[in-house]
Amino acid sequence: MQGRQVVCVVLMVIVVIGVGFGAITIMTYNDLVTSRLAAENDWTHIQIQFERKLELIPQLVEVVENYTEYEQQTLTLITELRTQWLSLNGTPSEQANISSQLNMAFNTLFVAIQENYPTLYADILYQELFDEITGTENRITQAKLDYNDAVTAYNTKLATFPGNLIGGMFGMQLMILYASG
Repeated sequence: MQGRQVVCVVLMVIVVIGVGFGAITIMTYNDLVTSRLAAENDWTHIQIQFERKLELIPQLVEVVENYTEYEQQTLTLITELRTQWLSLNGTPSEQANISSQLNMAFNTLFVAIQENYPTLYADILYQELFDEITGTENRITQAKLDYNDAVTAYNTKLATFPGNLIGGMFGMQLMILYASG
């Protein structure tokens, strides 16, 4: 009888350890998935705001073209960058690069208009578009910060114990921060 009791105790210990490991695995996996999905959701916020900004470009080009003949190269660049962004696969690094180039082109255009076209700069329609683009850019900046916070939280969970073991078992990988733009 003594041998049977030992076997039963050993089996119970193995079952308890197995159930504990299973529970930890499930909780850690669910936490990693939840964190990754939160980061992906924050990424869509960046895309939504940037697409809103891109929708304003044709209106801006139309208003500016009526006043300026010398800024055509910048307007063409802005239109080309808009087209490039819309045709991207949506990776953060690609979109950050195009976003950065587009912001530089916008800044060039806005400075040129302010300095060289005071009538246009004072135009109400231009000011409304400028304010809307600026407001959208502020929302994009906040969305980038939120995305990077969510990615950092996910990457931290994935890189620390037990997330590194569980994440590795399920092929989870680190996410890339939105570096610039």
